[in-house]
Amino acid sequence: MTYPPEPWYLEGRLYLSVWLTPRRAAADALPPGVRPVTLAGRALVGTAWAVYEGDGVLRYREVLRAVLARRRCRPLATITGIWVDSEESRAGGRALWGVPKEPAVFTVTGRDRFSARARAAHGQECAARFRALTRISLPLPVAFRVAQIRAGRLHITPVRGRGRVRPARASWDLGALGQGGGPRRPRPLLSLLYEDARMLFGDAPRPPGPGSRARRDG
Repeated sequence: MTYPPEPWYLEGRLYLSVWLTPRRAAADALPPGVRPVTLAGRALVGTAWAVYEGDGVLRYREVLRAVLARRRCRPLATITGIWVDSEESRAGGRALWGVPKEPAVFTVTGRDRFSARARAAHGQECAARFRALTRISLPLPVAFRVAQIRAGRLHITPVRGRGRVRPARASWDLGALGQGGGPRRPRPLLSLLYEDARMLFGDAPRPPGPGSRARRDG
């Protein structure tokens, strides 16, 4: 299976929710040396649907669950579950960054009133509904790092993006993606629509030369 080299440039829209889960369950899902970020003694977890449909290197849909974490004082996110409907995305995510992508079939409708359902190869499902609360959006650049295990080692991947954000109301049925301490139907602390998103996932290759060094895992 062939897939684009990193970095991946992706365009589309994302539907995001943030919620709380028991700290111990979240910590058990993280790589060694990575700790969950907590609020009132509970871990912060993000769930998201992404619809990549613009002029990026791939077009596909995905749904994911990630734990907000830290390594020393550096903020990170670790993806603990993710389903995609593109074999190129699945293979590339696993090989390049250690992201545990699994295949699924998606049904997605709407934009401001968004409804989505995914059925994974093992037969389990997850679903969500989002409703944007206003037509007013604000620009929001983002930059963070993703920490995963790849080839038995901690691998840190930069992610950068820009888009426009609007508050939303959401309801979720996480199904199998809720494993790791999350209730089946969590009540999100916060939900957002991130539209006109332009995301860059991964590092550009660095040409060898005097004084250059390979990117370090971790």
